[in-house]
This record gives sequence, structure tokens and C-alpha cells, in this order.
Amino acid sequence: MRYIIIGAGAVGASLAAEFELAGIDYLLVGRGAQLSHLQQHGLSFRRPSGTRVVPLKLTDQAGLRLRAGDVLVLTVKTQDAEETSAALAVLPLEGGGRGADLPIVTLQNGLATERIAARRFANVYGASILVPAIYTETGRVKVLSGPQLALVTVGRFPSGRDAVSAQIVADLTRANSLAEEREDIQRWKAAKLLRNVKNVLELFASTPEELEQAGHAMVAEAEQALRAAGYDPARNEERRVSIAEWKVLRDEDEPTGQSTWQSFVRGARSEVDFLNGEIVLLGRLHGVATPWNHAAQRLAAELAARGGAPGEIELSTLIAQARANEANGEATGAGAATRATE
Repeated sequence: MRYIIIGAGAVGASLAAEFELAGIDYLLVGRGAQLSHLQQHGLSFRRPSGTRVVPLKLTDQAGLRLRAGDVLVLTVKTQDAEETSAALAVLPLEGGGRGADLPIVTLQNGLATERIAARRFANVYGASILVPAIYTETGRVKVLSGPQLALVTVGRFPSGRDAVSAQIVADLTRANSLAEEREDIQRWKAAKLLRNVKNVLELFASTPEELEQAGHAMVAEAEQALRAAGYDPARNEERRVSIAEWKVLRDEDEPTGQSTWQSFVRGARSEVDFLNGEIVLLGRLHGVATPWNHAAQRLAAELAARGGAPGEIELSTLIAQARANEANGEATGAGAATRATE
């Protein structure tokens, strides 16, 4: 089994480095300045135990040659998953077949990527990953967790497990992650989304009190929308692997932003439409008002459209917009359902 890791950002490069160190067969697919730097200089891979340069097996998508027995590991952001998975699906396999015949593992935040992949791939494996990895400089990734790299939960989409998911978990464990196989992967993806809806708050200048207020409101909305849509988010105590020794270690003076913040720092496309926007969508479909997540989605989109940086907008602006949404009975949730019958 060879792992084809598509996307050389924080998650993809970190997994590739650990596969390299563990002697697991893999190939990392990258592009642009990041790919060029990694090919010439290797990855500067910082962990709490120290920093090392790790040479990686690399290619670009044009040079990718797939074969039977490969497992595709999609680590691009959700907003890039449609284009990337479409391109992978039609790539020829050595000896016959197409990329769509291979298993694909989806490591994205949110709930959309598995459905995107399942349009073209018969064997989709959802994965929820918790890894405090930071990629804001070309060629450098910092992972602040230890002793293991990440917490990873894997299962067939929409449900189930099999020999492939078991092997993926075994290899992730060998590659220094706390990994487990679950039959109910959508519950674990939903649980991760409850955490991720707060990622957007790092884009705003705020006080601790404002962060607490907005975060609480956004998570409450998200849980209500998820449950209305039939999701039962998994709880941490359901884990079958012990996480007692897994820690996140950071210096107080270093930035530790989540994936949304990192994208804005690099000037990359935003994933907010698939995090807060997913909650807004579920609310509209199932009659749940989501004024806080809607306000966050709108303001993040405005910031991205003008090429803005984190901290340019006050969180008080989001709070005011959310309250205005509530007062105006915006066309989400119950308001939308009522208006549809008028």
C-alpha cells in the first residue's frame, strides 16, 4: 500500500514527514513555491522535541503516476476538494483503470468533502484529524503536539469499516499518531465541526469576553443545526485510544492560529463557507436560525474579498451583526420556512 498525499500544507506535509520517518511508502503531491522549496531543501519540521529537516518524496500533479494498491489521501482544503478530486478520478492507473477505482481518504474539516468524493469514488474513507500544525512560511511546518503528531479517527463513508480502514489506522499509528477506526465516522466529523466553527473568531480583534460570548453562541447554533439534520456529534469520552498523555505545547509569544487564520495569513482561499457556512446551510434546510454563524460567514467573506488580514475587523462588529440578524428574523431557519409558505 502506497499513500498518495495530495496537498503539501500543514496537514499533508506533517503526515508525509512522519511517514518518511516511519519508513511507510508514500508520495506527497504539491505545487508552486512550496513544492519547489521542499524538493530543493526538504521540510523544516518543528516539533516540541526539536526541529529537523526531513527530505520528502515529492511530485506535482502532472508527474503523478498512480497504480493499483495506492490510497489517495486528500489534504487540500474543502474549497479545493471538488477540482482536485475530479482531476484525480480520471488519472490512469498503471496496468489499467482510473484514479476513481482507488480508495480515497478525506481529512478536511466540515461535512462536505465526503459527499464531493463519493460522486466519483466508490470507496471513500472519512477522517477527522486533530493536529495543531502551523504552516505560514514556505518550507516550514510547526506541530505543537506531543508526543504523538495527531488524533485521527477513520471510517468508511457513510458508515462502516473494512480491511482498508484497518490498515490505514495501523499505518497512522506506526507513523506516530493516535489513530482509531470507527463505523460512525460522520459523528466524529460533526464533532470536529463543533470545534471548527470557532476558528473564524481568530480573524477578529477582540476581548476575552467577546470571544466567549460569540464562541458560545456559534457552537450552540451549530449543535442545534447538526442535531436537526440528524447528526449526533461524538463525545471525547467515546474515544477508544487513550489521549491522556497527548499534549499541545506552545510558547506564549508565538502565533498558534487555526487553519482558517493560517489561510488568511498566507492569502489563500477561505474555508469558512464550509465551516460556518455548513451550519448556515443546515439551518436553512432544517428550520434552525443561525444568525451568529451567518454573520461570521459574511464578514469573513468580505475580509477575504478585499485581501484583508486577521485583526482588521473588530469582533464587536460581528456581535452587532448577529444581533441585527436575530432582530430582523433573517431568512434562515424558522424564518425561511415561514416565508416559503407565504
